[in-house]
Amino acid sequence: MFGALLLDLDDTLFDRRAAFVRWAEATAMAQLGRGLEPAELAVLHELDGRGHRSREAFARDARERLGLAIDPGRIGLAIAEHVEPEPGSREALAALAETHRIAVVTNGGGAGQRAKLARLGLADVVHAVFVSGEVGIAKPAAGIFERALRWTEHAARDVLFVGDDPVIDLAPASAMGMVTAWRVRDVRWPDELVAPGHRIERVTDLVGVCA
Repeated sequence: MFGALLLDLDDTLFDRRAAFVRWAEATAMAQLGRGLEPAELAVLHELDGRGHRSREAFARDARERLGLAIDPGRIGLAIAEHVEPEPGSREALAALAETHRIAVVTNGGGAGQRAKLARLGLADVVHAVFVSGEVGIAKPAAGIFERALRWTEHAARDVLFVGDDPVIDLAPASAMGMVTAWRVRDVRWPDELVAPGHRIERVTDLVGVCA
């Protein structure tokens, strides 16, 4: 059905929110000698903005409001240490990689994002990785989607783009003619956007979508 798959990373191939919580609790325990109160954790989530805020702003505000000393240049690497793969996800993607070209298209720093892929056991499964910090273009800008689409050597209609964010991931891919699959989490799909072609609740669902 598809010749290639382009995959977002954070909150698509793994639960970033859960990894973020594990990292935050470990950081608080190391620096404050205690875990975070629910209200403090809620503040940290707000400051993080699901990873979309600048790391410098996040680190500054975390220090001012919670007293945590965070190195903005190492946040991605630090969170990567707490990434956990979904059961069966590596096996599913490895099987798909035998018949499809697969690339990851992700925002973030190269070292941190590649470390996450390694933790997931996917570094040697996917065929290419397009990281905003390495290519100099971040989603939702069209440039990073165009670069990844050219790499597939397929027409847009034969490429499936999988992501969790309707605005940053799926709207730009849909605008370019790619078929989209929405990794459903806790984000509401905006009424003004074209509905995704597919909805998945876990990585292993992609096997059925691509059958």
